[in-house]
Amino acid sequence: MKTKLFILANLCAIFLFSQPALASDIYLEYTMTTSGSKPILSKMYGKNGDLRTETNMIIAGRQMSTTLLMLKNRPGVTLVFNSMNRTYTEAKMSNNDGENIDIKVLGNEKIGNYNCSHVRMTAEGKSWDAWYSKELPTFDFPMMGNNANTKKVLSQLKSKGISGMPVKVIVFKPGTQTPTLTMLLTKHETKTLSPALFTIPAGYKKSSIDFDANKIKNMTTQQKKEMMEKLMKEQLKH
Repeated sequence: MKTKLFILANLCAIFLFSQPALASDIYLEYTMTTSGSKPILSKMYGKNGDLRTETNMIIAGRQMSTTLLMLKNRPGVTLVFNSMNRTYTEAKMSNNDGENIDIKVLGNEKIGNYNCSHVRMTAEGKSWDAWYSKELPTFDFPMMGNNANTKKVLSQLKSKGISGMPVKVIVFKPGTQTPTLTMLLTKHETKTLSPALFTIPAGYKKSSIDFDANKIKNMTTQQKKEMMEKLMKEQLKH
């Protein structure tokens, strides 16, 4: 599930671009469903170009609240907070600009109360669908490092007339049309948010885990397994 949250953060980094952007703060709720699991509620807060997500889940039989923080002054980095041992991990996202992402507009559909444009994206065997609605304004958002790949995606979306908020997103199992993650927008509000939501909480210490997507790409299967085991042990200890 931790991996699913990183997927969520990356998807939001691409999807929530400003055209035009709201000056006010924004609060969102997405219901996330993965294969073989109960729906999980993810809360998202946006203010002055910063983004915070909160997700409650069960890991190894324990209830755990996971918070992700993406700040405009720290592009390419996602701060992951662990409420069980009051630590945070700095997850550095990939700056790979070599992916050739193909974007196709599949038509117009209605999701719930919103009229949406259905888009399919594919890259190196991976694919995901997104339904955007121009009826919901977007907000300023910290792009993941502003790398060439992200800019390419944004340019393609804009050239195809796609803007607005993602109402629904489905991530598929590589090479198939089998959903592995589904996100559905269930609430969208504009309201004043406290700046404290976008800071590292008092008493939290930096984790010893080095989560760098660029380094992970070059790891062997065994090295990745050892890193994940180390991460899980630190996440579950008090």
